Amino acid sequence: MADTRIQTRVEEDLADWLTERDLRMHTGSHHIQAKLELGMWRRALAAELRRIRLTLNQANLIASVLSGTVMTPEIVGSAPAVLMEVGDAFHLARETPLPGEAPYGETWSVDEDALLHYLRTLGPTADHALFDAVSRWWKAGEPGTVEGWANVGLTVVPDAPAAEHDEA
Repeated sequence: MADTRIQTRVEEDLADWLTERDLRMHTGSHHIQAKLELGMWRRALAAELRRIRLTLNQANLIASVLSGTVMTPEIVGSAPAVLMEVGDAFHLARETPLPGEAPYGETWSVDEDALLHYLRTLGPTADHALFDAVSRWWKAGEPGTVEGWANVGLTVVPDAPAAEHDEA
């Protein structure tokens, strides 16, 4: 059986915060409160991930950009990590394209501006939840399919077929 005990020392202000929340929630101690806070964080990530809606190509494009990117434990409200990484990748591909490589939007049949706009609407928790899902998707070696993304909790929909224009 795995050791499920977790011990750490925290900064005084974090201990005070946990104690204060414990007193209002009547959980019994700041130790129990820390355990409950971890559970709440996990459920918050799952809830935010369920709210994210992407097309399959959008999810695969984001995964392509985040390939090899290490997730950090920080949450920076003014600079969401997925938005920053995807925005930087789009910018670099436009400003310094590699010979023979198409821009991300062209490669994945995705409107880059629309995707960036959507990513800007995600709050910091949702952004972190998306980054976490992509990280788990890469680690598990899931396929870039609706089912593969569902296996890590991300809802994606198939892309609509390209509209064919009749020329008369």
